[in-house]
Amino acid sequence: MARPAKPWWREQTGWWMVKIAGKQVKLLQGPNDEPHRVLAEEQFVELRKLHRTAPQAPTARTADIIEAYLAWSRQHLSADTHRVHRYYCQLFAEHCGTVPARELKPFHVTRWIGRMMSPERVEQELARRRDELAAGTVKKRHQGRDPKAWGPGTAHNARANAFRVFAWAKEEGILPENPLAGMKRPKPAPRQRAMTDDEFQKLFENASGPFADFLLALRETGARPKEVRDLRWECVQEDRWVLAQHKTAQKTKKARVIIVTDAVKAMMERLKGNGHTHVFLNAAGRPWTLNAVRLQMKRLRERLGLADDLCAYLCRHGFGTRAILNGVNPAVVAELMGHTSLEMVAKVYVHLADQHEHLKDAVERINPRTTPEPADSGSAPKRLRAKPGPDAKKPGRKPKAKG
Repeated sequence: MARPAKPWWREQTGWWMVKIAGKQVKLLQGPNDEPHRVLAEEQFVELRKLHRTAPQAPTARTADIIEAYLAWSRQHLSADTHRVHRYYCQLFAEHCGTVPARELKPFHVTRWIGRMMSPERVEQELARRRDELAAGTVKKRHQGRDPKAWGPGTAHNARANAFRVFAWAKEEGILPENPLAGMKRPKPAPRQRAMTDDEFQKLFENASGPFADFLLALRETGARPKEVRDLRWECVQEDRWVLAQHKTAQKTKKARVIIVTDAVKAMMERLKGNGHTHVFLNAAGRPWTLNAVRLQMKRLRERLGLADDLCAYLCRHGFGTRAILNGVNPAVVAELMGHTSLEMVAKVYVHLADQHEHLKDAVERINPRTTPEPADSGSAPKRLRAKPGPDAKKPGRKPKAKG
């Protein structure tokens, strides 16, 4: 007979752990002492209660629905998408996993996100980490990234993810209704920022060979970073990439075509012999992952003293902005970038706050003679007057008498 599971302490990370259904699960973080052992036991009891409840049962809790959704997500969604969903779902379950699913309210989501956006939460987490280091219960390299307060974009993603979990539960017949139906999910403002030519040049010159190739592909094609990361040789044609699976495939019902430049074609010729199904590989010969790209950008930013908000996605914004500045039709820009409408082109690329020379030129073309001649010294400048229309009365003439 197998021994019953019980909590144990992991020295390297300072977490109390337990194995459930063959998986190691974190219970709580803290030192290896009796009070924390008791707390871990209590947490384990709660977890066992949750695991004994089927998601379709009337008494199912929020954590039961999340667990069922993640099992479905693992099988039916891409690895990257599942990883993102798992991140938000685990945090949501930690905050209100014991709330009965049918009693969940938008208020619970609002309170959770408010907590994650709070600077006080960050301060508390940092203080706890300092205490752990001082007590020697955990090493710094095992503490992970420093916590940050969520911004509007992360908050939107979290709210949308929570809604998706319970919409799925209704679709699958697990719940009679989505308890979060009607919850507002306002979209954050799009990034009003593009990667400048100078920023790209610095990154490109200082990046390793594989990452320099990755950056060049982003800049020259306007592709999404995920599209470049996932690109396979079977999708590569002479002057284009043809992606059957892409972000808007469900809406458009057609493949996404990405036109490549001569520079990218030459690079593809050089990469042909990489012996892998994927086109772009990192220095270890493996396909790029989202986290690997993020870390590469972070290291380069810090080493070169570049802005903290600089990320790989801004290469795409730079492509769209350059297209508008060079007079490319917005409808063509939308097609090149894989947008299903002109909305994103108008919101992001045309109205980038730091790129408006094309608007100045347009105003000059609309008003070619709006600048008055310089007035004589000491006299007031002449006022501009509109040219009279054909029906205007000429000055000095009296109207004819009627009759």
